[in-house]
Amino acid sequence: MAAPPPGYFRPGHVRRESRGLVPRGSKMAAPMLSALRRPGWGLRGVGRARASGPHRRDISFKLDERTAHSSLDLSKKDTGVIYRMLGIDPTKVPQNPERFREWAVVLGDAAVSSGQHYWEVTVKRSQQFRIGVADVDISREGCIGHDDHSWVFAYSHRRWYAMLANETTPISNIGNPERVGLLLDYEGRKLSLVDVAKQVFIHTLATEFQGPVVPAFALWDGELLTHSGLDVPKNLQDS
Repeated sequence: MAAPPPGYFRPGHVRRESRGLVPRGSKMAAPMLSALRRPGWGLRGVGRARASGPHRRDISFKLDERTAHSSLDLSKKDTGVIYRMLGIDPTKVPQNPERFREWAVVLGDAAVSSGQHYWEVTVKRSQQFRIGVADVDISREGCIGHDDHSWVFAYSHRRWYAMLANETTPISNIGNPERVGLLLDYEGRKLSLVDVAKQVFIHTLATEFQGPVVPAFALWDGELLTHSGLDVPKNLQDS
């Protein structure tokens, strides 16, 4: 399904601490992921993180196939995701409650409830995607960025945006990098988009986490490849 028209989102109040309209994605995604809040929804790698300081942990995760919409194929040992225009017949995939049935979303399999965590995403031939974090029990009937249970950076129509509760804030001076970083500071209530080459913050979202969160991705073309298990860059620690 095609991503929604530009202009669908309203500019919003997202705190900017550094230096476009995100389409209402091709519906394609749905359920929920949470052994932490909902019985029967186990996370394969909850807490799979390496302690390396009083407030730091280096998260290592894979993409959870149980959450992936039928238009998404996982690759690279479940560290990459590819969008398929036709996708898989929804009746041919397990109808488990964790799976997104309306929007093209997939979640990571490791939950975070403390510390600083850093991972990177390589963008391959994609012009419409969203990356960020979401509550483990985010509704599988919506899309990340549509409510206050997810915190997202979106790329669409050659522009970047910060998204929260279906409101968007344009991000300038970033262009179309092939690889970006995400730094999650749970206690600091911040999620930052990072320039990998310069190791500086591009934009920071103020957050209000209510519980454990997981890496989250939405995709309407091309491919995304995740890189986790990385140390938080020294010059970004406790920033």
